[in-house]
Amino acid sequence: MKANKKHQKHPPLTRPKIGNYHRLEWAVYGTTCGEIETFFENLNTRLAEDYRLSYIDADHSDATKNTMLQVGKKQYAQPDFVEMNAFDDKLNVPHSQAVIVNGNHFPAQRQIVIINAQKKDSLYRRVEQLTQIDVVIVPSDEGDIFDFVKEKITENTLVISEVEIEKVYVFVASEIQQNIPEVKALILAGGKSSRMKEDKARLVYHQGIPHEEYLGKMCQKLGLETYISKSASEEQSVINGIPVLNDRMVDMGPFGAILSAFMHAPDAAWLVIACDLPYLNEEVIQNLLKERSFTHLATAYKLEENPFPEPLITIYETGMYRRMLHFLTLGYACPRKVLINSDIKHVRLVDSKVAYNANTPEEKEEVLKNMK
Repeated sequence: MKANKKHQKHPPLTRPKIGNYHRLEWAVYGTTCGEIETFFENLNTRLAEDYRLSYIDADHSDATKNTMLQVGKKQYAQPDFVEMNAFDDKLNVPHSQAVIVNGNHFPAQRQIVIINAQKKDSLYRRVEQLTQIDVVIVPSDEGDIFDFVKEKITENTLVISEVEIEKVYVFVASEIQQNIPEVKALILAGGKSSRMKEDKARLVYHQGIPHEEYLGKMCQKLGLETYISKSASEEQSVINGIPVLNDRMVDMGPFGAILSAFMHAPDAAWLVIACDLPYLNEEVIQNLLKERSFTHLATAYKLEENPFPEPLITIYETGMYRRMLHFLTLGYACPRKVLINSDIKHVRLVDSKVAYNANTPEEKEEVLKNMK
C-alpha cells in the first residue's frame, strides 16, 4: 500500500527575502516631501561612487492623461493608468543595492525618522508604520524626540544631530556591505555529452578524480558552498561530498541550470562553471572572485580576442534571476546573449587556454597529451 503524500498545490520555490520593494529598504519619515527628496539626493551623491540606490515617491504633479515612465533618454507613455499592487512593487525596482522610500506616501520594512516639530501630527498618523527605526535625526538646536517615537526606538537605533548627517551615510553604506549576497558555486554537469560520446563530467584530467568533482572540490577549498548541476533525471543527491542540484527546467541547457540554481537560492550570487574546462585552475577562480562587482548584474571573464564574455566562467548576481526570466519571455535562453545585453563587469582573461572546451574524443586526447 502506497504511503499517503501530502498534496502540494504549488511547486516548492524558495522566495527571495524582499521587503515591500527590496532586500534593503528604508522609508524616511517626519519631514516634508521636499526635505525627504533632498535627503535621498545627498545620500545618493555621497554613495554613488560605490553603490546604486533607488528612490520611491508619489507623483506630486497634476494628474495627466498618460502615465509616464522615463528610463535614461527614453520616455514610455501608458495611456490608461493601471493601479500597481504589492507584487508589482517588488518587480519594478531596478537593480540597486538599497531603496529609499518617501514615508509620507509609502511604508517600508525599516525606517529613518527626521524630527520636525511642524510635521509631528503627520508623523503620529503613521506611527503604526514605525516597526524598525534604524536612525533618528534630531534638529541641531537640541529638539526633543517625540514620546511616541521614543517608544519605538531601541538600543540599536542610531540617534544623531542633523549636523552629524555623515553618520547616516556611513550607516547605510555599512548595511549595504553587510548585505552583499553570498557567492555559491554551481558546476554545470547535466549535459548529454553527445559529441564526446561519454559523460564529460566524469572525464579524469587531474588527481585521478572525475572533473566535476575536481572543480567542485576546488570551489569548496575556496570556501564556497558548492553544488553539481545535473539533469532532472539524476538520482544521486550527493557526489563525493558535493550536493547535487537537479534541473527544474528540462532541456534548457546551462540557461535552465542557472535558473534552477536561483530557484534554489534566490538571495545568493552564483559562480557558474562548466564541467568541460580542463585547464581551469584555482588562481583563475580566485581572481574572478576578487574582481567581483556586486553592483553589476554579473562579473564575467572575456578573452582579448573575443568580443563576447565567457558565460560559463561567470558570477551571476541576484538581479540576474529576474533578467534571465525576462529574456526567456522574449524567446531567448542563451546565457551569453543575456550577458552581452546587460550591465556587467568584464574581467580580462589573458590565457585563452583556460576557456578551452573539450567536447570531442579527439579534443580530450589532445588535452591529456598536453597535460603529460
